[in-house]
Amino acid sequence: MSVQQKRLASLILKEHYGEVVEKVGCYLVAKGPRPLRDIIRETKLSRELVQKSLCCLIQHHFVSYEVNKKNVSLYNAWISNILLRARAPRYIYCAKCLFGYSGELIVDEILQHGSVEMSKVVTKVMSHLTEENIDFDESEVKSTFADLVMSHFLQRVRTETADNTSTEDDMYSLPPGLTFQGQGVKRKRSIDDDGHPTKRQKTEAKFHQEFIDEAIVSAVIKKVDKFAGDIVKAMLQLNELNRDPLSPTTQAVSLHEISQNLTIIPKMENAQVTQYLSLLSDEKENFVSKTGERGGGMYCINMQKCIDALCQNTVESVVQERFGSRCFRIFRLLLLKKHMEQKQIGELAMISSKDAKEFLYKLFAERFIAMQEIPRTSDYAPSRTFYLFSVELPQLSRMLIEKSYQALGNLMARRQTEVQENRRLVEKEERLEATINSLKAQHGEDTSAEAIEELRELIIPAEREQLKKLKLSLAKLEQSEIQVDETIFILSQYIAGN
Repeated sequence: MSVQQKRLASLILKEHYGEVVEKVGCYLVAKGPRPLRDIIRETKLSRELVQKSLCCLIQHHFVSYEVNKKNVSLYNAWISNILLRARAPRYIYCAKCLFGYSGELIVDEILQHGSVEMSKVVTKVMSHLTEENIDFDESEVKSTFADLVMSHFLQRVRTETADNTSTEDDMYSLPPGLTFQGQGVKRKRSIDDDGHPTKRQKTEAKFHQEFIDEAIVSAVIKKVDKFAGDIVKAMLQLNELNRDPLSPTTQAVSLHEISQNLTIIPKMENAQVTQYLSLLSDEKENFVSKTGERGGGMYCINMQKCIDALCQNTVESVVQERFGSRCFRIFRLLLLKKHMEQKQIGELAMISSKDAKEFLYKLFAERFIAMQEIPRTSDYAPSRTFYLFSVELPQLSRMLIEKSYQALGNLMARRQTEVQENRRLVEKEERLEATINSLKAQHGEDTSAEAIEELRELIIPAEREQLKKLKLSLAKLEQSEIQVDETIFILSQYIAGN
């Protein structure tokens, strides 16, 4: 783990769980597995505070523990899980797009608690919907919860048992008595077969699969058109639940299955679908491959090649934004030709020798390209040495991930500073809104508009303008955090496969 990752983990823990939890979490991140007595001694916190902090961290799967040979519990922090907490807005938005508002509330509730029983989630979601005067039946919320489990977005928390025989099917099983009835589900008890409450947690792998699928479909639409994107989307959906995350390709599906699962209007004929599949197979990126002739033709998606293309597009956009269009031309040329001399680069990129030298130096100084010396003689004299430039994409991706972690940490620190500097004003507005909501709850529609207006006038125009600027600034910072996290996600997926 790097310094930037540790800094970002510290900011995440402090923002969401407070300074005490942050202190315990950062200590474990820095020191590795430690017993309780060491944590208490080094952090200088009371035993009770440390125990509560560890409970919070364990519940959110940021810390795990194991008993060593001396029968002492060792606590170990997982920084990768802590960093994923920054991706929470994307998880929530994904659930909203796929399962509606109730799905958004369910995932949000589970993210807040780390792991929680289904009955408590349903109760909390129903309470929230009632407060917002949204007409929603409890059976619909339970149905959405069941859909999230059956789609593998939520799973049961693994329990520590003597035999520890949990299978993958057990992780996505529904509580006994939970059966579909019409549009909703009926649940008798949210318990396991042994009578213990069943807790649920989110499944990052499934959300990440959804993010990758969405990115691939968007890339195909951008490169070809929406019809090609719909074909790829149908192929991905056919492999949704039985996909091997370690396999470089999806399972092959037939032309007939693809045609049946297309959602775009108007429907395409099989001949048109075949033409699009042939086009996708012949593309340089080779997103799709034909594997057989059965069922009108068997096709699969080359997931690793898709991820490679997404990573390359991400890196190219960084180069273009940072160095300009001419450096971007040189960079793409090196990606295409692999190894080139300065003279060749200048000629093929149609850039003067002087400018080519300057741009190559910029890219090399920032470690976006690599240089290899190939001497003609054993003395390595500069006049008798070739200098070949190239792009080492895996190495460059790792560097960009570190810079992205640094940028994400800076954005979070800036946002927290903005909130802290305007805390008095924010708290004043929150108290005012709470008072207005309380009046509305007591008197309903009979609440006087004049009374509400008088309360709102307690915030003077200058403060209102300051609040408006603050909200706009925070919205921009939050959006920037999401965009940086998207970059981190694509680069991480590429590195994991190389």
